[in-house]
Amino acid sequence: MSKMWATVIDSKTKKCKVGLGTDEKLYKSLGMKIMDVEQSIDGNYYIKGYAPTKNNIPYNLKRIKELKEELKKYDYIGIKIATGCATIEQYKAEIELCEQLRKEINILESKGE
Repeated sequence: MSKMWATVIDSKTKKCKVGLGTDEKLYKSLGMKIMDVEQSIDGNYYIKGYAPTKNNIPYNLKRIKELKEELKKYDYIGIKIATGCATIEQYKAEIELCEQLRKEINILESKGE
């Protein structure tokens, strides 16, 4: 648990989006405030006291976490394309895989638990 730049993105669960750096001007421009947050077993951040625990995390959240971890492996592609070091065509297969991962995440998140 710690004080971090954060904004609540789900008022029901108290799930937060956090800023991991120190750029106060950026975080304020994004509407973030210093909040007491904690990271849950599902890898997400929540307002202190609202984080799911090992005993109450549903299967879907576990699978969503796995899918998001897989998706992170391809972050470098966006950076390479954005900086002009690569083209979309060069990473077409990887981009399609990422789209499939996102679709599965969206389906699981829409089901809720």
